[in-house]
Amino acid sequence: MNNIISVGGIAYLPEAKAIVAMTPTSDLYTEPDTTIDVGKYKKIVPWGDDNNWPAQIILNSQKSEVVSSNLEFNVLAGYGQGIKPMRRILEGNKVVDFQEIFSGEEYDWCEDNDLSGYFLEQLTDLKTFYNTFPEAIVSNDGFKITSLRSKEATFSRWGAIAAKEGRISRHFYSAKWGDNPTENDVVFTDVIDRFNMIESLNEYIAKKKRRFIIPINFPTPGRSYYQWAPWHSIFFSGWFDYSLMIPAFKKALLKNGLGVKFIIYLSPKYFSNIFKNEGIDINDQEATQARISKEHADFQAFLTNAENAGKGIVAIKEMIASAGGAVQEKHIEIEEVKTKMSGGELNEDSSEAASVISYAMGVDLEMPGKNSGSMSGTDKRERFMIRQSLMKPIRDRLLRPLQLVKRFNKWDDDIVFVVPDIEFTTLDQNKSGKQETKKT
Repeated sequence: MNNIISVGGIAYLPEAKAIVAMTPTSDLYTEPDTTIDVGKYKKIVPWGDDNNWPAQIILNSQKSEVVSSNLEFNVLAGYGQGIKPMRRILEGNKVVDFQEIFSGEEYDWCEDNDLSGYFLEQLTDLKTFYNTFPEAIVSNDGFKITSLRSKEATFSRWGAIAAKEGRISRHFYSAKWGDNPTENDVVFTDVIDRFNMIESLNEYIAKKKRRFIIPINFPTPGRSYYQWAPWHSIFFSGWFDYSLMIPAFKKALLKNGLGVKFIIYLSPKYFSNIFKNEGIDINDQEATQARISKEHADFQAFLTNAENAGKGIVAIKEMIASAGGAVQEKHIEIEEVKTKMSGGELNEDSSEAASVISYAMGVDLEMPGKNSGSMSGTDKRERFMIRQSLMKPIRDRLLRPLQLVKRFNKWDDDIVFVVPDIEFTTLDQNKSGKQETKKT
């Protein structure tokens, strides 16, 4: 097994001249219809089939420089100049300008709560998962919201909707969701009603409670608990897997100088079924990796053994429900490569995969494809301005907790929270080539 090369989850079998690759699965994430019991009366709604969907997204994102950079770009574009407390300047009933605040209770509150750091955390979670979990902390006397914190979305789970409240009223926090946490590993927090926040907050305060989760998300169809980020479609369409396969494939070719005769596609369920049938703990990395390596060696032995010529492999396939009725998913499929490739032929395919992924993440508004044209400075400036303006609904959702703070703390009605943008212009209008805009 020592001659088998594994690069980024792609295995290369030199003797068999074969590539082993995982195919995307069609049911990585569905809206949950079951709950997980953690202690008495604590029913948690799993996030993903294995209750570890956010961790999977983070792990996959780290494998791709395109996805990682796109996520960073979206966060930076949404951040603008950060949240600033400002006072509206009125002429009659019309807002004519905004004046930034540099002193007073509101300014001190923002400084004490590291508002810029809070905004970055919330923006990162919302752009990555379409769910955020801000936490408001009330003073001991119950008269002021003193702190606003960002609870990590990766470690957050919702409690099941109770028939009595008719809404999500419990939030659970743990860093051990992937390891079957015990009751002592989970922190419980009440959730205020998003449709009547002040009244709901006062009801909890009357019960001597002082910490609350404010439910904030970007709504998507058919999701009651965890929203669906549209860019996650890259994990289902196959483009993400394809984008990872290309560099791993080329690396194996360049390192070994050998052609490839076969590509073996395996469903993620392939090894899951093996682990289950053989009683292997999926959390035991050493045992699972050893079993995967053994399977790769078995494939190589089968493909290189002359006695196996003309023989077949027994493979499982199943029908997966879809909007169109059903699709067929094979747990294993071996494809013969008809032409000998040196690796250069995949350069355009790599570019196309990056283009499609970027388009799905909203980073480049050009249509994806191999023949995308170059952009002028004006095109880039206009596209970036369009991208910033499309951030408004995202920012509106993230500013909602601050509106609650303003109302509960009884700040002046003319105090508003603004996210100014940097708007790029031409040098004849501004020598620096940029100017600041103020947008609520």
